[in-house]
Amino acid sequence: MIFFIGNHFHIRDLLKKVVVFSMIIISVYFIGTSESFTIEASTLILSNTTLDSINPQFSVSKNSIHASWISDLNSKNSDVMFKKLDKDSKSFTSTMNISNSSGISNIIKLTNSENNVYTTWEDKQAGQWELLFRKSQDNGVKFGKVINLSKTTGNVHLHDLLAAGKNVFAVWAANENISSTNKDVFFRKSLDHGESFSDTINLSNSNDDSLDPHMAINHNGSVIYVVWTECDIKRDEPICNIEFTKSIDQGHTFTIPKKVSNTIQRCDSICNSTISQAAFDRMASNASSNVRAPYLFNNATVQEGINSINPTVFVTLDGKNVFVLWEQAESGSGHSEILLKVSNDYGKSFNSVINVSNTSGVSRLAQSQIVGEDLYVVWSDSLDHNKTFDVMLRKIDANHKAGKVINLSNNTGNSVSPSILVSNNRIFVAWSDDTNNASILLRIGDTSGSFAKAKELNGDNAESYTDPLIFEAVDNVWIAWTEYNNTKHKIVLVDQEKSDTPHSQ
Repeated sequence: MIFFIGNHFHIRDLLKKVVVFSMIIISVYFIGTSESFTIEASTLILSNTTLDSINPQFSVSKNSIHASWISDLNSKNSDVMFKKLDKDSKSFTSTMNISNSSGISNIIKLTNSENNVYTTWEDKQAGQWELLFRKSQDNGVKFGKVINLSKTTGNVHLHDLLAAGKNVFAVWAANENISSTNKDVFFRKSLDHGESFSDTINLSNSNDDSLDPHMAINHNGSVIYVVWTECDIKRDEPICNIEFTKSIDQGHTFTIPKKVSNTIQRCDSICNSTISQAAFDRMASNASSNVRAPYLFNNATVQEGINSINPTVFVTLDGKNVFVLWEQAESGSGHSEILLKVSNDYGKSFNSVINVSNTSGVSRLAQSQIVGEDLYVVWSDSLDHNKTFDVMLRKIDANHKAGKVINLSNNTGNSVSPSILVSNNRIFVAWSDDTNNASILLRIGDTSGSFAKAKELNGDNAESYTDPLIFEAVDNVWIAWTEYNNTKHKIVLVDQEKSDTPHSQ
């Protein structure tokens, strides 16, 4: 799970939050150990504890967990590490270096299909960032040759990777060539388990900056949806929108990109709008509906630009229902909302925008999961006081109906970076919290809205615990987070019984 990152940084720099066009940069970090360990242990360390290791990814199948992360070998070299756990063996394998380069490896994606495990990462060699690919045909026992997916483009800046059946899809943002100044979004596909890849397709083909691409596919990969952030580079402070395109033929062709966000344009001199900034603020804050009138977004011209950033896209198994989620931020004011559009016709048309958060504070860092035809969204929100953040939860169904907002943290501290898992009518939400002391908190509930009291998962007294991630594998729910003890960052992995019963608090 990688969020918007505008530039590449060395591994130590990635531990900082970086702001680009007022976009917060967050990565999920995990660290582990090179020794094997038994699955019965309640708390596990994943990476080599002598190395600083960050930026992990997990990929799960019915009987296996695949884990990958970046380890800093020295000040000028970082590599992609990999290990796996099989249900039958009940232990993680020893660590495998799968990039083994002399430069900097960074930003991993990890996925699997059938018995194949696929990984991509961004690698800096000779001053240029490239997108590299490697696959395993034996469920992660060994990996084949490295393929450079971006060899026909310039510097790579963020990417995504998905697979279904024999299909493997990669999308990335990059300069069209070494000399070009703007970035476009590019796509390549494999229809033979990653043995070979098609020619590169330029999906955005724009004079502006096309950034931060994300994909979603249906159950067999015949339908592909791609979203990204499109920023007007002609302005000193770029205005950004969310662009959308789709393919219904396994990625052979794509539709012309269209804007799905509703951005208020900037007044560069004298506003000729029929609505003032103050009037807009009053209308927005007094809106009682979950769906704000399109008039507010389409026809208003204001002094401050509004940027649509951090997009994600989700799709039902059949590919028919598409959810596009993003953050809309007002430049200068700091106010932001989590917005959503839904399509029920394979992306041909979208409903009016749904304001998921709908507060006067700062709403960001949304995470989501699609379950059937419903989308569950968690995010951090400063609500109306703009001081500390709480973790919020809301469900939106495919009929565009938004349920009630639940404040899961509701405390006096900062509750940030939530992660969600919905499984068998049960909801697991974990987040980083500093109310009493730095900690990782977990609340377990059910889809009816009943939740048990939050419980603290971490046992050590580390300086910080950040960026939890929840996933389901090997008959358990797993929660991982980054733990910093003043010298090294380590990734902690805890298994949680799925049968825990929530009691309302």
